[in-house]
Amino acid sequence: MKNNYLMMAFFILCFNCLFCNQIFYSQASQDEFVYTILYDLLKKKDCGYYLDIGANHPISTNNSYFFEKNMEWNGISIDISAEHQQNWQNTRKNTLLIANAMLCDYRSLLSTVPYSIDYLSIDVDCDYDIILKRIPFDEHIFKVITIEHDSYLYGDKYKDRERAFLESVGYYLLCPDVSLDWNHNSCVQQCAFEDWWVHSSIFSEELFQRLKILDLTKKDHSQIIRTLQNL
Repeated sequence: MKNNYLMMAFFILCFNCLFCNQIFYSQASQDEFVYTILYDLLKKKDCGYYLDIGANHPISTNNSYFFEKNMEWNGISIDISAEHQQNWQNTRKNTLLIANAMLCDYRSLLSTVPYSIDYLSIDVDCDYDIILKRIPFDEHIFKVITIEHDSYLYGDKYKDRERAFLESVGYYLLCPDVSLDWNHNSCVQQCAFEDWWVHSSIFSEELFQRLKILDLTKKDHSQIIRTLQNL
């Protein structure tokens, strides 16, 4: 009997170690940020749904692969290039739509999915605000949004319009100007390239107030994750 208890304890320990050392795939911890918000802070127990716009490679630096692979999420990925289509078919179960994200009929595309969508990722390198305006925010809420603005390239050209729009439809900018270290011309420089948003309705008032007092502006993505995990 004692040996059985020891064996059971060993398997539980191994499981917990594996669970605590999840392998994430995003370039700048976007998937870990979403996981931390939903599963660590909000104690989400079920699978979820994502919309991944500008998905690119099915695994490497992909923002939705972790959730499909490990959390059994459903979702739709969109990319303008068919370069990785065969690889997607070999490695991913959820839909990849080869299309121009600026021309997609998102209202029709999302007509059969839940009202509350767990994660929206937008990584398209330009015209982010145009895509936002095509998404039916009147029919769905997105619990967490990560969206590029690439201000290190474009200044405030896209960032201001993105922020004005998302604020107008009820989203809170939790992490402005998330930064990433780029190796550019043999020099490492820190570049603000993305905003991370949440919908306030998913939090209790107490937890939302705790999040609002955090200093998460212009932080490296790894700093943000550590701060949230210590909340």
